Amino acid sequence: MDVVKSLKPGKNGTKRYAERYGDDLIAVRYRHDAEKQISYTTVELIVERKHKPAKNRAHKPEQATAFVFVRIHFHEKDMQSAVKQAGGKWQPRRFAR
Repeated sequence: MDVVKSLKPGKNGTKRYAERYGDDLIAVRYRHDAEKQISYTTVELIVERKHKPAKNRAHKPEQATAFVFVRIHFHEKDMQSAVKQAGGKWQPRRFAR
């Protein structure tokens, strides 16, 4: 079955379907089955609308908008872990003496 035409609502050939289905109409397609010599008219409709739930950003850290360089001493293991969990990166050459 081949698609002969695919039309958006409001175009000629979609008006009676737009009246029938209203804002739920997405497209009208005219198809032709060459083997059976039959024409088909199909419609694409919206069948459900839902608000998309907001993403839970508590599990994903926000992307930093600016870099902040800090010096954390070797013995400050808790601070090192906290910075790593927040997405911090170690750059040993940045503060080389």
